[in-house]
Amino acid sequence: MNKEQFIKQGIEVETIAAISTPLGAGGIGIVRLSGPLAFQIASIIFRHKGKFKINPNEFKSHKIYYGTILHPDTEIIIDEVMLTVMRKPRTYTKEDIVEINCHGGLLVVKNVLEITLELGAIIAEPGEFTKRAFINGRIDLSQAEAVIDIIESNSERSLKSSIFQLSGGLRNKINDLKNNIIELNTRIEAPIDFPDQGIPELDRKEIKELLKEYLLEINSLLDTVKYGHLIKEGICCVIIGKTNVGKSSLFNLLLKKNRSIVTSVPGTTRDTIEESVDIKGFRFNLIDTAGMKNPENIVEEISLKRVDDFLEYGQIFIIMFDISQPLDVQDIALINKIKPFINRNNKTILIENKIDLPKRMNTQELYKRLKIKESIKLSVINREGIELLEKRMVDYSLSNISIPEGGLIISNKRHQEYLIKAQERLSYIISKLDTGIQDDFITMDLQYAASQLARITGESCDKEILDNVFSKFCIGK
Repeated sequence: MNKEQFIKQGIEVETIAAISTPLGAGGIGIVRLSGPLAFQIASIIFRHKGKFKINPNEFKSHKIYYGTILHPDTEIIIDEVMLTVMRKPRTYTKEDIVEINCHGGLLVVKNVLEITLELGAIIAEPGEFTKRAFINGRIDLSQAEAVIDIIESNSERSLKSSIFQLSGGLRNKINDLKNNIIELNTRIEAPIDFPDQGIPELDRKEIKELLKEYLLEINSLLDTVKYGHLIKEGICCVIIGKTNVGKSSLFNLLLKKNRSIVTSVPGTTRDTIEESVDIKGFRFNLIDTAGMKNPENIVEEISLKRVDDFLEYGQIFIIMFDISQPLDVQDIALINKIKPFINRNNKTILIENKIDLPKRMNTQELYKRLKIKESIKLSVINREGIELLEKRMVDYSLSNISIPEGGLIISNKRHQEYLIKAQERLSYIISKLDTGIQDDFITMDLQYAASQLARITGESCDKEILDNVFSKFCIGK
């Protein structure tokens, strides 16, 4: 079938196409199609180079075939490719899918994509492949959200949690809990709906015990929220000190790469520098700040103002002092500046840096002024004390946080919101059971709680929520 014959078929256009790999030079670039025209489009532009020339319509599902992509009008070769046909419903979207593995140059994959669009495909919206997987029932909404979490994961623990959610761990838990609430609601409604059937009313004591059991499950999930946010969003860790104290050297050492410029000239860092690093499976958002000093120009004024901004929301402060020098006016000014923030945030790590040099600082006075009882002795040059610092950073991050024993962790604010609504409604019912509340009102509240849980999995969900979830995806996923 040639291009003209194909277009004249009048097939409804609902096939999507997109580049599913990052744009730019690379080993491969993948153009993905999903929908009823996927195989037909492939048949027009792909020429098989195997021993037996066969058409993509005849390809075995989930097999890779070698060949070339031709322009349908000129028959000019666009690229040598590997093409995979995946027949519905055993595909990511539960639709027919074609994936074309091109060479990874920017121009070649764009040319292949443009040809598919000329033949009737439409460009995919952000997250549309995953959205179709959700709409077609392959995954639920919590699993769809896990996909983007996996893509954005930058720590081992966050990745592990997202994979567990993608496998259906949260869906199974929420569905079990929701179904239990619905079953309880049915048992309460039965005597009301069928008064002539002689169905006994459920004892209020039994209702309360069951509700407490369900509430305990919700509370257990919500107890993981702090840990979930920790592993997903990371910990903001601000490195503070006067000029030339070793902040940038420590920053580079923690990152294990030379990100900040380090020289013997005081005040080399004129702006805040941010970078994320995985330490013992946790993500730390490190911030290397400009050296604290009296600003001498507009640039230094701006950089020190940014330091103040980071002090407002920093979760861990690493305060560095050069103990090879005595306490001076700048050290004391720094201490006075940061003391209010330390009082609000007890996750402060005092660093006595340059222990490889003769000590000249009165550290007892330093402890007294900062009201800190311990410090970490550090030599950035000799890499001494780094392991202890990393351990302290992790310990401080986990203080007052319950670490879940299983793999199920709530790290999504949307999930948290609906769990809290269900929690509040079940708590309300329990508080009213002994006050003579009518069964009709109990069942209304139980239905509301179940509906909130259903929103987590997308079983009950409006278009605005779906659009918001999938708008966070990149095009091609």
